[in-house]
Amino acid sequence: MRFLLSILFLVCTMLCQVQAQDEFDVTKISPELNAGANAVVRLDEDFFEIISKAEARHKKRTVVTILNEKGENEYGQLLVGYDKFTKITDISGILYDAGGKVQKKLKNADITDYGYGGGGDNITDARVKLADFGKKSYAYPYTIEFNYETKEKNMMFYPRWMPLSDEKTAVERAQFTIKTPADFKFRYKEYNGVNPVMKTKGEGGSDVYTWVVRNKAVSKTTDFYPLPMMDYLPLVMAAPSDFEVQDYQGNFNTWADFGKFYHTLNAGRDVLPPATVTEIKSVIKDAKTDREKVEKLYKWMQTRSRYVSIQLGIGGWQTIDAMTVASKGYGDCKALSNFTVAALRQAGIPAYVALIKAGSEAMMKPDFPSSQFNHVIACAVVAKDTMWLECTSQTTTPNFMGTFTGSRYALLVTPEGGKLVQTPVYKSHQNTRKSRANVNLDEGGNGQVEVHTLYAGLQQESRNSVFHNGNKEEQKKWLMNQINLPSLDLQRFELLEGRETEPTITEKLSLNVRNCATKTGSRLFIKPTLLSRGFELPATSERTTDFYLPGSVYDFTDSDTVSYVIPANYKLETTLPSFHINSVFGTYESKTVLENNKLLCSRKVVMNGGRYNAKDFPAWIDFLKKVRKADRAQVVFVENKP
Repeated sequence: MRFLLSILFLVCTMLCQVQAQDEFDVTKISPELNAGANAVVRLDEDFFEIISKAEARHKKRTVVTILNEKGENEYGQLLVGYDKFTKITDISGILYDAGGKVQKKLKNADITDYGYGGGGDNITDARVKLADFGKKSYAYPYTIEFNYETKEKNMMFYPRWMPLSDEKTAVERAQFTIKTPADFKFRYKEYNGVNPVMKTKGEGGSDVYTWVVRNKAVSKTTDFYPLPMMDYLPLVMAAPSDFEVQDYQGNFNTWADFGKFYHTLNAGRDVLPPATVTEIKSVIKDAKTDREKVEKLYKWMQTRSRYVSIQLGIGGWQTIDAMTVASKGYGDCKALSNFTVAALRQAGIPAYVALIKAGSEAMMKPDFPSSQFNHVIACAVVAKDTMWLECTSQTTTPNFMGTFTGSRYALLVTPEGGKLVQTPVYKSHQNTRKSRANVNLDEGGNGQVEVHTLYAGLQQESRNSVFHNGNKEEQKKWLMNQINLPSLDLQRFELLEGRETEPTITEKLSLNVRNCATKTGSRLFIKPTLLSRGFELPATSERTTDFYLPGSVYDFTDSDTVSYVIPANYKLETTLPSFHINSVFGTYESKTVLENNKLLCSRKVVMNGGRYNAKDFPAWIDFLKKVRKADRAQVVFVENKP
């Protein structure tokens, strides 16, 4: 009998291996899913079992066929985070060759464990386990399977299901399952074409919710101007109604409820020591308006504190008290914002902390109250208006949010609850570049160039960062990479910061430019748009999906003027170009004027970012072509021979 059981076990094992080999053979992927893909998700099973308001189990299995290096970069590793509230109970992995045959199984040596902290400005008990089979160690295509399981005791967070992590991945089959006790209440919402949930009953009367995505190919029009991933990739959001974490209870049914929980979690932590209160009164004693009080206190906070990320236990959400920040002089975003709000209230300024999703073009779903935030800022109410304050920066201008936290929703935390509000939106007329260049040309077309440029709004951010964080040599190297001229010698440069209502950077350059104008025989070919930014033209003019021009890149106004001093022995040979182009995407104007031996070239471009319909794509391409043609126009001078 024992012999027969052994034989039966061996046969079953072999059958399972053959089935897996057959299942993950890359030849079984349909051509439609392979087309344009860097990777194909063969199977994605995400299982979240809610045991109670305070506990859950999360189990995930992902099988991905890697088709090239880009696919490997995206899916070749498994990262699983854990902390005081999350315990990893299992991690495993298998690597298959193109035929689906097992090549390697994950070993302990393939798993590394490290902390998020690692530096003096990061204090956290959160850690990460990272598993991989090595980069470029296996011939493409091959298939990786990763499995992991965790126990969760922070029920503020439910999984967000997005089976695709980028637009160049296809999916054979992906499934998201949430299992709950009978009649347990939670919330969910499907986005971007995900089929409605299938509800069934499990063992013991449990409720089972399942979402499935099958055979989703890569879109043919994602190479240029893709929408933000949350706006077009399959997505299911899930969040608690009632929950417990540590000794706290709350619910996230509405944004007001979310704000109430955060306020309760941090109540009583805004008390300042008497010495600090006295210091605050001294700082604002000469301020004539509430706005001036805010500006003075913000600058005071910046000079007396520094950012340190502290994420210990529930401290990821509960702030260090203002007393500690006052004495230590450091804190994370929550602590510094809480400290700033406490100081503003001492000055009689209504102020609140606000939760926000920070990062360039970071987006959230405002119609689904849930934990979608990663940062905290401060908001002061002045004369029925708001002043926003980034409290982790020692150099930012008050009320400037920029690409990090501007143009998006934030959750204002008040005693009455949370209120979703907009941070400042930065449009074309605010993100400006105004440049003036004077060029002295010699008879060979070489030029001595003096450039004076004022950057404002989002356009000043990169230079502001270089100004504050780079030494002189680093600044010069960075500037050399930004100047779009083929052959130049940067003689001198200067960066000057302005901190008026909005931050500005003034850039002064002195250049020697070889072949500033093109000398051909007896002629000089001069480009009116010498230092203007160019525009890339996509390879296709057809599109079947909406396209997106990010505001952080495409909302701007450029005004450029170039004045050429022409050598005395040259005369104009061509007409002077002039263009005016109007479009829903923006406007373009250019003009050239010759006075005596000076050629004055002006160019102004206003661009309007945003989401546009696919039917507008040909018009966008047409606009780009017209702008590029106008930018290529040249003025020709010929030697005035006796």
